Amino acid sequence: MNRLTIALALVGWALYGFSFLGPRSSEAGAQAEITRLSQAAETASADRDALAVELERFKERHQDLQNIQKQIAAATQELKHLEYLRARVSGEIDTLRPQPSGGSAQAAAPEETVSPQVGPAPPAEVSLPPSKEEVRRAQQTLTILGYGPLKADGVSGPGTRRSIEAFQQGQGLPVTGQLDADTVRALRTPRTAAQP
Repeated sequence: MNRLTIALALVGWALYGFSFLGPRSSEAGAQAEITRLSQAAETASADRDALAVELERFKERHQDLQNIQKQIAAATQELKHLEYLRARVSGEIDTLRPQPSGGSAQAAAPEETVSPQVGPAPPAEVSLPPSKEEVRRAQQTLTILGYGPLKADGVSGPGTRRSIEAFQQGQGLPVTGQLDADTVRALRTPRTAAQP
């Protein structure tokens, strides 16, 4: 029995030693695993932060790209509008130019047969700006005489001034582009107003 007792004692001591050393080695393994997982979490967190920064940069670049695209679209619209205005102004200039074939022959004839206006002329030193109604009537008369299609709105704009200049030149008046008394008289004469 001695041998059996010794064998049991050895097995007991072995189990005791194993139980004592076993949890510590598991605990050490668990601690190592925790450390490794913590390092992996820190690495993943750093990667996530780097990706977040890169995403913000991408969003900023994308926003800049969108702003540039909006600016290009606005500039394209502005260019289209300017091209439209250029074409419109060119068309108006072409229509406002007196035709050399009909304008000069018709302009010379009225000077020879113009009858003087009845009534006193306004004093030369007083130059009042024309009323809106006078400008409107002048625009209508200039259109009838072929000095351009003018909108009879009573506003003396660039088109009206160019038509007045062409009329003044055709009538042999000083070319001022202003609706002065001599121009108004020339527009009111029956012979001039009867021209096509």
